[in-house]
Amino acid sequence: MAPTAARDLPRPRLASEDLTHPIGGAPCGAPLFCPRLAVRSMDPVQRRSDGRSLLGVGLVVASACSYGTLAIFGKLAYSHGIALPTLLSYRFILAALVFWVLVALRAPALPPRGRWLPLVAMGAAGYVGQSASYFGALRLIPASTTSLLLYTFPAVVTLLAALLFHESLSTGKLIALAVALIGTVLVVQAQLQSVPALGLVLGLMSAGFYSSYILYASRVLPGVPPIAASATIMTAAAAVWAAYAGATGQLGLRADGATLWLLAGFVLMATVFPVLTFVIGMPLIGPSRAAILSTFEPATTVLLAVVILGEVARPIQYLGGSLIILAAILLEAPGWLAARATVQPIRE
Repeated sequence: MAPTAARDLPRPRLASEDLTHPIGGAPCGAPLFCPRLAVRSMDPVQRRSDGRSLLGVGLVVASACSYGTLAIFGKLAYSHGIALPTLLSYRFILAALVFWVLVALRAPALPPRGRWLPLVAMGAAGYVGQSASYFGALRLIPASTTSLLLYTFPAVVTLLAALLFHESLSTGKLIALAVALIGTVLVVQAQLQSVPALGLVLGLMSAGFYSSYILYASRVLPGVPPIAASATIMTAAAAVWAAYAGATGQLGLRADGATLWLLAGFVLMATVFPVLTFVIGMPLIGPSRAAILSTFEPATTVLLAVVILGEVARPIQYLGGSLIILAAILLEAPGWLAARATVQPIRE
């Protein structure tokens, strides 16, 4: 499952630090930074920096693990008879309400006037398309496979950035793209005989929608308060899904305890909590490091799918999934290493 004015940029900044996990509003391409760390082991400033870094790591890992529950909640909701339009309508409606409450409580600046329409487009088109393809795939193929196919998005973004914005492809990036391609082929090939091909196509489409969302977000989100941006994007997505669910007679919901608990987990655990922890944690450790830690997400989904859903995968699928995660790390590692190389000692 984000964000200098964009109009002043000749093109979006699409290097590895921009490939972090935007939510249905997470802050991709935001004016976030990695605080410069000190190197004197006993200096109190460094101790504070180390504490902030450790906190940031914990928050981002918690965010990734929470995002990893999204597919699990989706599968459980389907097994409970909740239709896709119903599920996503209430997910975005309730999440949008939570974020607007946070906006009101914190009273941050709202998005600039010229950004409202692009933010609405991100929610109504980009995030609706991504969520439709992701949860459509989830109905047809295992949760672990769906999550791994989505996580090809760092490679897709890198490739699209090279094709559309003429970003250079270093040897390291080419190797990472090759690793991602091999991993994807292994995951897909292992499932071809046992699941509908449409599910695999939808899983890859979710990565395509998400990659397009990231590229667009890199131009729209800089300078926009992340929480307000998230609230706006989710409101737009909620409006589209609610309109569709209402028009097709799928907005009604059973008010039994199991359904309410599933919705609460889906909204709070798999949507609101990971967004907030990511928004708070990423500035403490830097976007590239946060992106590497975000690979805990598909790993969490695979683990929970085995433990909770009883999914069983062939060894070749685990190999393919490991290669996809490795490719994401390879694409982000140069940015993190470059940031570490700029660490300066504290002057006396």
